[in-house]
Amino acid sequence: MSFQDEMKQIFLRVASGKVEPEEWEAWWNSNRPKLEEALNRGDRGRLMPALWNASYYWMVKTQSGVAYYFHAQGRPVKVSDYYEKKMLEEEERERQKAMEGYHRDTTPARQRWEAYLEGHPTDRIAFDWKSLLGTPAGQKPARDFPYKNARTTEQWKECGEELKLRLKENLQAKIAPVAKAYGMKKAGPKTFVREKNGLVSRIQFIGYFRGGGYEAMFYYLCPLYAIQYGSLGLPGHICQGENFQRMQRDWGVIQYGMEAVDAAMVERINRKFDDILIFLADGVLPEWQKIDSLETYFAEERRDYLKATRTGPKDPRTGRAMWNLDQGGKEDPWRADHYLFGVWDLLNGKETEGYAHLEECVRHNSDYMKERLKEFPGACNDPRDAMAVMYRNAQLFLRTKEIPEAEKRRDRIRETYEEVCRFMRYYHGLAKKTERNLE
Repeated sequence: MSFQDEMKQIFLRVASGKVEPEEWEAWWNSNRPKLEEALNRGDRGRLMPALWNASYYWMVKTQSGVAYYFHAQGRPVKVSDYYEKKMLEEEERERQKAMEGYHRDTTPARQRWEAYLEGHPTDRIAFDWKSLLGTPAGQKPARDFPYKNARTTEQWKECGEELKLRLKENLQAKIAPVAKAYGMKKAGPKTFVREKNGLVSRIQFIGYFRGGGYEAMFYYLCPLYAIQYGSLGLPGHICQGENFQRMQRDWGVIQYGMEAVDAAMVERINRKFDDILIFLADGVLPEWQKIDSLETYFAEERRDYLKATRTGPKDPRTGRAMWNLDQGGKEDPWRADHYLFGVWDLLNGKETEGYAHLEECVRHNSDYMKERLKEFPGACNDPRDAMAVMYRNAQLFLRTKEIPEAEKRRDRIRETYEEVCRFMRYYHGLAKKTERNLE
């Protein structure tokens, strides 16, 4: 058998998934001089890329090179999905190993946080959320559509209305029950909120600005006086981990409303809401339930744990961190943390630190806010303008610094806190519209 025939035989075996990575590497290395003569530079690069190593990920690349080689010769071949499946299995094993290392590295911080929680127990929520997975109870049968993609205004309207029906079915059957189990109440057709012990939690589905379904899901837990932006969120493996990544994939199925919402699409919508339910019920909500006071929210043990989980382990495919919430020492652009910690310091009698934080927040945003308020004088009372609301709140707290007597100053801080919280109940969706003086 000539080398050309031998080479094509092994190429065909690669196409059918019958050559293991080690065998392919050994054959290639033992025939490298002949391959340099038989193949052009492009084919060699596609069949054995420079960074190739004995893994199924690279065998997928090699198989693609084989398919290209035969296609260029006018002899297309059918390729097996064997390497693709093995690659996914291989990646899953590597990801699990990486996550095991991550949890091992964060164990000291997690144990300190868990020890704190043992001394500050909260109510446990027993709710069988898994029973909500699958087809929503009472879901209407799927419709038949004579088209796949909407092309006329009437078709877009028809698809949009059907999509909204399916979203409503899933929201009511899956998200509403689990939100209610955790004490949240509805604050609109697609918003759930809860206030407890000076903290507010909120889940909101944001409508797509072009019509259709939901562009995103907004969720946060923060002090009532604060806005939703800040560094004290969720551990990285919860807010950016596997459940989050699964939820984000194929989000467009509940967003655009430009395809016929037939039986297959309804099933995809149901599965996407399963992903959302798992993300909330198996991560976000139980983590929030651990925090039932401002003291726990700001606990040093919690802050250390969040800091330890900001950067994820390396992704086995890309070599980059699976997530990275670390800003590299940079200040947040709004100085929201300065406001968050400044008010907390004032409430705890740390006036020097508190006023310093608030002064930095106001100083940093003052130039922008002067121009903003010229254009929109009522921005500080508009829940849609988080920066303006925060800026106004910071100003109110900072004014208490002008009171010379310590006792009167502390009383005024407490009064300002109550005043701010009254407005922020409206901001977070806990109360009806509340106006306040802009002077």
